[in-house]
Amino acid sequence: MTDQPSSSEFIQASRVLKVKSPLGEDQLLPERMVVNEGVSQLFEIRLSVRAKKEAVRPEELIGRMVDVSVEVSQGDGEEGSGIRRPFNGLVTELHEGPPITRGLRSYAMTIRPQMWLLSRRSDCRIWMDKTTVEIAETLFSEHGIPAPDTSGIIAPPPPQHYSTQFNETDLDYLLRRLEEDGLFYWFSHEDGSHKLHIADTANGWLGPMPAAEGESRVRLAQGSSDRNHINDWARRFSYVPGQRAGADWNFETPSMVPGTMTPSLVQMPDATKRELYEYPSRIKTVAEAERAQKLRTQATEADHDRVFGGSTSRILEAGRRFTPYEVAHPEHEYEEHVIITASHTVVDRSYETNSNEPEYRNQFEAVPSRVPLTPHRTTKRPRIEGTQVAIVAGPEGEEIHPDQYGRIKLWFPWDRKAKKDGTDTCWVRVSQAWGGGTWGAQVIPRIGMEVMVAFVDGDPDKPLVIGVVNNPSNSVPYDLPANKTRMVLRSNTHKGQGFNEITFEDEAGKENQFFHAQKDQTTRVLNDRTKRIDRHEVASVGGNRAVEVSGNQKHEIGGSVNTVVGGTGPMAMMAMAGVQALSGQTAGLLSQAAQIAGGGGPGVAAFATTLASSALGFLGAGGMSSREGVVSGPSPRADAGTGLAGSGTGVGSDVSSLFPLQGIMNTIIGSFQSTSVGVAQTEQIGVSKVSNVGQTSLENIGKFKKTIVGEEFVIECGASKFIMRKDGTVIILGTNFNFTASGPTQINGVVVDLNKPGGGFSEAGPTSADSSAKG
Repeated sequence: MTDQPSSSEFIQASRVLKVKSPLGEDQLLPERMVVNEGVSQLFEIRLSVRAKKEAVRPEELIGRMVDVSVEVSQGDGEEGSGIRRPFNGLVTELHEGPPITRGLRSYAMTIRPQMWLLSRRSDCRIWMDKTTVEIAETLFSEHGIPAPDTSGIIAPPPPQHYSTQFNETDLDYLLRRLEEDGLFYWFSHEDGSHKLHIADTANGWLGPMPAAEGESRVRLAQGSSDRNHINDWARRFSYVPGQRAGADWNFETPSMVPGTMTPSLVQMPDATKRELYEYPSRIKTVAEAERAQKLRTQATEADHDRVFGGSTSRILEAGRRFTPYEVAHPEHEYEEHVIITASHTVVDRSYETNSNEPEYRNQFEAVPSRVPLTPHRTTKRPRIEGTQVAIVAGPEGEEIHPDQYGRIKLWFPWDRKAKKDGTDTCWVRVSQAWGGGTWGAQVIPRIGMEVMVAFVDGDPDKPLVIGVVNNPSNSVPYDLPANKTRMVLRSNTHKGQGFNEITFEDEAGKENQFFHAQKDQTTRVLNDRTKRIDRHEVASVGGNRAVEVSGNQKHEIGGSVNTVVGGTGPMAMMAMAGVQALSGQTAGLLSQAAQIAGGGGPGVAAFATTLASSALGFLGAGGMSSREGVVSGPSPRADAGTGLAGSGTGVGSDVSSLFPLQGIMNTIIGSFQSTSVGVAQTEQIGVSKVSNVGQTSLENIGKFKKTIVGEEFVIECGASKFIMRKDGTVIILGTNFNFTASGPTQINGVVVDLNKPGGGFSEAGPTSADSSAKG
């Protein structure tokens, strides 16, 4: 027989440590607990227990809430009526130990706040226009955790327009947001729950815990081992920099770099020479810079005055105020402080001995309660050193969606919540080849394009589009590698079918520059424009063409010119319809005139022959085929204008054979020609001029006309002819003559023959020289 109690007889009623778990009352017997808690850190409780149950399944405890309490003071009534301090948390680890005496097995548990669950989920996510408080509330809600107490926030932080959670746990993202906004936090406990408190000023510190029964004073007795005494108190002062400064770039204010300097309220000798400068400081305006540097300064100031101590007081808790006092030296006055870190150790050996005397001690760190414990930014920010792929986003039905700076919206493949319409992302700048004051390059990536994104300073919150890349949905303009020698800039008609394009073909022997305008092409030259074409130029205008020259215009053509008015291509031949019958006659007149003039050279005969055939200046069959390729050939989109260029070369080559010799100007006008000259007009013809009018020729001269002919002047109309020669001979031939005068008629001559018998005239002159008739 043994007089030691069995495990079933162990209960927790009057012990220093108690635990309540899902296993049931008194199923776990705590024997040792170490608690580490602090401001801006998650608490951690390591609890060693003895389990009455031989085998505890992990799912019975891990992920479940448990309560542990520490006796603060013993009650005067029944067992367990004393005041206890609660601890509550989530079991995150369970360590199984070996079996021990009386059927018990040892276990060790790690207990953390529910907020720790945020560390079990990571994400890539964009947060738009959210404050840190809103993010905390959202994440807690998503994890099924009660909302934090934010009553300690006096000046709520402003929302961040664009903030990226990139490959971070929810906890890391939330912590760095809290740190950026100067928000500190801690936990309070009660039976069955614990709560997160967030504050931004010293006003947010809590008063005494309920177990303290409203008493915030704690006795200080150096070296004392009595219960609920502070037995160690050491104050430490640290050197802090004299000021904080920072700056960053804001493209919207290029003439000013936003930045500021904030001096510390804690001044040390020569402290102003010790400045902590930061770039980039992640701000956009001077106001944001002032706020950021104020928070950074407060963080360093909080390091200046610290107290390190130890005690047996069980009511000291992170985030709560207390005031030390001395009984032996009441004249020693102490400022109110707040616990910022505490490590509690509780040992209960009553299950192995008959002694109920527990052991409790703590080590703590404190600051004056007037000090806000503005956190340092210790949580590492994610960085993106390289580039990432993104897709251009925008409203449904739109193709191009920029703002006034040419920025665009994007969605990233890693963003599982992306709406892909641009409403859940920021405007992103686009790198251009050149940029100046309303001049430079402007190429706006379009919705659906795949772009490459770099990140300024490696910051995920500062994306910058640096290029566009092709994929099967956005393929290259021309098939590759077949067209690898082409350099292309092609656009696409906005909400329509068509394109504008500039293409350079660099294959040897096929070099070409191709320009395509889907609708209009406009050129403005403020000074000179010079153009030189070493071979052919072919131009085809489908509508009208107007040329205005304010000064002089000069044309020099080394070969010949053909001008047709009234038709193009096949229709140009129809412009000859009205005069085609005259071509042979005109050619004969030209030959006759040339003979009179002495031949006019071999070129006249060749010109007359071509003129007689009515083919002068018209393209042959090959030229007409090439012309069709220029005017109505297939779309050049598929071949960068290669076919068009070939057709143009064909037309240019055929034009070379239009005329039998150089120096010919051929003008064909299908209907009418009108020439109006305001002052004077001259015409100079070196050899011959032939004018062939099919029906009527009228001439009206207001005052005077004089015609000078060097040798012979002939007017012929049917059987009548009028001849004038340079020797003075004038011959009039006709069948009937009618002279009618309303006034006197006079004929004067040395010899006048009137109807001389046997006499007569021909174009050669009188048939008889004898004439004595006088009248």
